[in-house]
Amino acid sequence: MIRGFTLLEVVVALLLLEVAVVGAAGTLLVASSTLQRAERMERASTAAEGVLDSLRSASRLESGARVHDDGRIRWLVDEEGAVSLWVVSGVGDSLLELRTLVAPGW
Repeated sequence: MIRGFTLLEVVVALLLLEVAVVGAAGTLLVASSTLQRAERMERASTAAEGVLDSLRSASRLESGARVHDDGRIRWLVDEEGAVSLWVVSGVGDSLLELRTLVAPGW
């Protein structure tokens, strides 16, 4: 009697291996996309933190805008010192929106 695997067993094993590899590749793509989004969010929050620190150290609060790594950051200051801040990516995705109260010189 010859020992070994039949053609059907080899095909089934290859099919199972293919399903596992395709699933792993899909997981890697989702993880990569999530990591890129998290990195953009981190850069956006760092840019927003820099703007808020600048406003806190300023003698007069003013609205403004500036370009950051891959987009724009814009902020509006009202007469009570409330700041509305938006960070938008270069392709127009809203990365961060916040509203806070800033008192100069804190």
